Amino acid sequence: MLRYLSTLITILAVSASLSYGQQDSYRQLSLDVGGATSILENTFSQHWNPSPSLHLGGRINYHLGNLEAGVRYTDYSANDPSYEGRNPAEEVRFTSYFVYIGWEYPFTLSEGLTFAPGLRFGNNFLTFKNTKTYPPDGSFGEYVFDPKESEFTYELLTRLEYSLGDSPWALYSTFSYSRTLTYHPMTVGLLSVGVSYSFSTPGWIKNFLQ
Repeated sequence: MLRYLSTLITILAVSASLSYGQQDSYRQLSLDVGGATSILENTFSQHWNPSPSLHLGGRINYHLGNLEAGVRYTDYSANDPSYEGRNPAEEVRFTSYFVYIGWEYPFTLSEGLTFAPGLRFGNNFLTFKNTKTYPPDGSFGEYVFDPKESEFTYELLTRLEYSLGDSPWALYSTFSYSRTLTYHPMTVGLLSVGVSYSFSTPGWIKNFLQ
């Protein structure tokens, strides 16, 4: 965890030391709404089936890049017969709320089209329904889930965004590699699409951040 945190701090420190003045920061605020689907096949996805995720986020320019914060919601159902209950009342599932902060560095590819790699980190809040002891299987050992868990998560992402002319609206697509450091790590790859709305940062928000 400290390694990823120190990496993000280093990135922010370098960008802050560059020639862009403080007055150019916090100039524009963007709000994102999107959905994501899991595309990575691994041990975790063999045991759990995710619903499409809902993502809400915000980004604000900071020197050369963008600071961001947001939340992503996903519902998981059991994808393994050994996890299933004997009747619908014993259905095994859990919900995930990934709450994060992060930073991205946008590159202009052409007029209206940008590409931005980035890093997010935060906590994944998990709530389980009908928890029990799951038997050993493959690379997973026997494990007892708590009804509620909160674990550190880091995420690497690339974002492609297209601005719709002179309007404040844009379309975006993101691929992210997310890893939650549970006892058996939750590793997911997500492909997301959504819309973004950008506007000048209100003065009270800019004053607060400065």
